Amino acid sequence: MSHDVDHPSRYGFCTPYTLIKAIGGDILRRRDFRSVYRAPILRLGRGRSLNRKDPYHSFEWIMDVSEREGLKSAFYFICGRTSKKDAAYEPDHPAMRELMRQIHARGHEVGLHPSYGTFRDPDVLAGEAARLKRICAEEGIAQSEWGGRMHFLRWQSPITLHGWVRGGMSYESSLGYADAPGFRAGTSHEYPAFDAVEQRALPLRLRPLIAMECTIIGPRYLALGTGEPAYQRFAELKAACRAVGGCFTLLWHNSRFTPAERVLYQRVLSS
Repeated sequence: MSHDVDHPSRYGFCTPYTLIKAIGGDILRRRDFRSVYRAPILRLGRGRSLNRKDPYHSFEWIMDVSEREGLKSAFYFICGRTSKKDAAYEPDHPAMRELMRQIHARGHEVGLHPSYGTFRDPDVLAGEAARLKRICAEEGIAQSEWGGRMHFLRWQSPITLHGWVRGGMSYESSLGYADAPGFRAGTSHEYPAFDAVEQRALPLRLRPLIAMECTIIGPRYLALGTGEPAYQRFAELKAACRAVGGCFTLLWHNSRFTPAERVLYQRVLSS
């Protein structure tokens, strides 16, 4: 289980402009009129921890579900900004530090979600990895391995690989399809990275990404919704991995947990 933390809070890190835009989206698309008064309160009340009433604050619930199923969740944080497509938060913020401490204290994993432009810039990627590790060291977070996934699954081989190696990371989990779930790497087993240009093995392991929640649920891709067709697709992939003793790696963003999505998520994990 892994969770790319693109948006740790629906409103907490918004600028005045993006706050108004978020409220407009809540009203027009979700018919959520409560956000007119809820959003400013949550934005102004942001302090040293994320507000539990924020609709994107699903972290404790995610960990509760994982622990019930005997699983460990990995949470990947953006630690830089190379595009407008990157996160609005800073990992140094007290609320984000507190979140990382909570994740670690409960036995889950803190990882890296490199910013949008780093897939072609190994030095910047390595710098973001160093920033994450510095913050974790300052918060007393020590891990036996460090991993993560590229933002938007952006990848250029072998350049992206070298960024992860220079950052001293243990594994990487971007090799999956955004528009269709399945086996982009041809396997569900983790395997050693290899630079095909220089013809040499690299000190990094690649963990294939089998499925992302929005690929199956979202209208942009398969559009199967949150009912039985979506569950069956997840179950088929999980069964294919189980048949060969592989690992079903599932990405589910912390910001994608409507009540119906929570039901589907728990069903997929428990099957």
